[in-house]
Parts: sequence; C-alpha cells; structure tokens
Amino acid sequence: DYADRPGWRGEPLFSPQHFAEVAVEADRRGLQIAVHSIGDGAVRAVLDGYQAAAKKNGRRDSRHRVEHIEVITAPDVPRFAELGVLASMQPAHPPGAMNFPLEPTISRIGRDKWPLSYAWRTLKNAGARVVFASDWPVSPVDPILSIQAAVMRKPWAEGMPDQSFSLREAIQGYTVEGAYAEFMEDRKGRLKTGYLADIVVLSADIEATAPEALHTVRPVTTICGGRVTYQA
Repeated sequence: DYADRPGWRGEPLFSPQHFAEVAVEADRRGLQIAVHSIGDGAVRAVLDGYQAAAKKNGRRDSRHRVEHIEVITAPDVPRFAELGVLASMQPAHPPGAMNFPLEPTISRIGRDKWPLSYAWRTLKNAGARVVFASDWPVSPVDPILSIQAAVMRKPWAEGMPDQSFSLREAIQGYTVEGAYAEFMEDRKGRLKTGYLADIVVLSADIEATAPEALHTVRPVTTICGGRVTYQA
C-alpha cells in the first residue's frame, strides 16, 4: 500500500500468473522483453516472470529489461545479476533531482522503503548492469543533464545510502550499457576501430568540468555513421 494512503496501491495491468505466461511464450520465441515496473510488487512480478521463462525455456542471453525500478525490496536486488536482467533507470526521476520535488513522492513511498528507492548504486554493486535513459517527455531528453543528475545525486534524508554514480559510470550508462542492452556492444557504445562512427564533440572536457557546471557543456558537432548531422 502507499505509505500515505493505506488501502491504496497501483493496480497491475497483468496478474503475476498471466505475465509469467506471456514472458515464457515471448522468451520461447526469442523476443527481448522490456516492462515498465515502478513499485516493488511490480518489479518482483516481472522478475518472477523472467525467472519462469528461464526455467521453462532454458537460460540464454536474453537481456530482458525492467524499466524504472523506483522501489525494490532487498531480496530482489541480487536477482537482476542472477537472471541477467538489465536495470533501465532514469537519473532525472529521484525526488530532489533536476528540481523534481520531494513531495508527495517520498511520503507515498514511506520511510522504511527509502533506502531501496531509485537504487542504482545498490543494484550496480550487486552485479546488475544499469542502463540510463531519459524517459522523455516525462523528463528532459538531454543526456548531459541526466549525467549531471546521476553524479550530483544526494540522499534526501540522513542515513540513506549514497546512490550516486561517478562521471565515468554515468557516461557508461548512456553508452556502453545502452549498446549492450540492444545486443550491439560489438559496434556501438565506444570510440573504437571498426565501430560505428557515432560521435558527439562537446564544448568542454567534461572530465575537467565541475559536476555543478556540467549542464553548461553543450554539443558543438554530432556525427552519425560517419556523417556530420549537427554543427553549432
């Protein structure tokens, strides 16, 4: 239930049993599955479905995803790595990030669930592959703003774990991990010989830029597939 409204909770679009059946069949057909799951109950139901698919069809490199994962329970944290499920998360979403208000979200989640809310660091430390995205148009599409939010994230209450990412980790969430999520890590996500020439030239060295000033760094040139697609 919502902490501030006992008796109220989000209603799932699928029952756990029905979702498991869908996941088993989609996985059997070789499809990659991605499901939006906000609360801990929804996250658990999706992981249960992915686990049922692996048990029925055999383990394979499916790279199924869970989108958002805004609340999770401790027993489900290691299941991402165990099942090879990707955690797709949004640096702009945590309360307090990018001018996102704390209320009513933190009261609705409840203090006992705060430590495992928007828990990128906890998931990554447990071996999960964390992919970053914007969730545009809900939040700004600009990856620089989200990278800044990931680096500058602060706990909203004393005693909560630090869930922030280093700059390198945040960049990887938008590059290497994104390529891995779409089975294209052999041709995208890195500046490397033989890879697609998809390049962004920035106005400053972001590794030499203070975290609080990252939002001032702008693209000056973009190259897609070796072709210049934008110049400031």
